[in-house]
Amino acid sequence: MRFSDSEKEQLNNVLSNAEKASLNALSSMEDFWKVVGTDNKDLIEKILRINPFDYGFRGEEIIDEPIPYDAVAIDNSQYAEAGEYAIQPNAYLPIPVFNAFSKMNQEFTKIYPSRKLLVGSGYRSPAFQIVILIYILVKVYDFDIQKTLKRVAMPKYSDHSLVSKTPVDIMNIDGEPTDINPDGFKNSVEYQWLKKYANNFWFYEAYPPNNPDGIMWEPWHWQYLPK
Repeated sequence: MRFSDSEKEQLNNVLSNAEKASLNALSSMEDFWKVVGTDNKDLIEKILRINPFDYGFRGEEIIDEPIPYDAVAIDNSQYAEAGEYAIQPNAYLPIPVFNAFSKMNQEFTKIYPSRKLLVGSGYRSPAFQIVILIYILVKVYDFDIQKTLKRVAMPKYSDHSLVSKTPVDIMNIDGEPTDINPDGFKNSVEYQWLKKYANNFWFYEAYPPNNPDGIMWEPWHWQYLPK
């Protein structure tokens, strides 16, 4: 799938409008379509008609679950970026996931008292998943849909929209991973600790190397799978 210059401009406009409207992980599809506007709707619907299996995805369609409006907001997470401290935008975790993650973080900081596990992303509504998809497509992979769908799932297939099994995309205080260097996290003390102990708190590495879903290795992506 290729995008014309006018379509590229449209997608940049959609991202700009989404930022101005402060769309977030709890935004509904109604919120999203208001932001998109009639001029861009056909293009967005064209993208949503993409069959991810044509691009190597082999996962399963997720169960449609209501948006958890009582999810806990995770804000003011500070991390290092180019020698400066940056603030991670709000992320949201359903209450059971937040409780389990908090316990895991407490145990991690007992071993590494000067560090902590940060929430880069948690629950994402299907509407916000579209925003993330467009962002990765436009800003990270320069409109390459093949690379984009190796990195981010289509809305109906993203486990970030599973309320009962919400994954946490974990960052560390050094700002890893980044969009430019996603592999940086695999060498971190956080990842090494998670590999040993995250299962004790019901978090599992969802996309290890050569995973059956056809997604790139995401060492930062730990899904909550309660027993």
